[in-house]
Amino acid sequence: MEKVKVGVIIAMKGHPGTGKSTLAKSIASSLKIPLIDKDDIKDCITTPLIQTTPPSLLNELSYSAIFQIASTQLRVGLSLIIDSPLSRRSHLDRLRSLAGEYGARVVIIECRPGDKGLWRRRVEERGGGGGHKPATWEELEKIVEGYGGCDEYDVGGVPKLVMDTTEDVDLEKLCSHALEFIEDHAVKSL
Repeated sequence: MEKVKVGVIIAMKGHPGTGKSTLAKSIASSLKIPLIDKDDIKDCITTPLIQTTPPSLLNELSYSAIFQIASTQLRVGLSLIIDSPLSRRSHLDRLRSLAGEYGARVVIIECRPGDKGLWRRRVEERGGGGGHKPATWEELEKIVEGYGGCDEYDVGGVPKLVMDTTEDVDLEKLCSHALEFIEDHAVKSL
């Protein structure tokens, strides 16, 4: 694949346990671009602040850190991949604004599992982590319910690929399909 040109934000989207982090790591490794993982940031800020800060504020602090780091990467001429649920339209709007500031493009790769049973097993086998990841299917259902449908939004003109990460396809093929999408919608259009 042709090298991704400067100014591409690859935004992962999807609920916990959908395989988005695994796919994000594979894409970042293939393209040799920085990966900003919301869980890494939230893990760092949750431990010292969990007793005194509401979870919603910790979440917003995590996104603020993501956008600041992304801004730095774009400023120095790097493309990047952001691994987060991207569950609220306001987060996409901030990414689009950031992209506009640096003349960058945004593409979305959404991981949406078709096999709920496999998705449930993934969530329960990995368990929770950092005090903010769901350890059980019931915890995940509460998170999704808490979105109140706000995770289902129109992305406007942002190119989006929806992938079923529970299909009987290996990671290499999923990554290859994602890379083709990125090349078609980000590389050639710059």
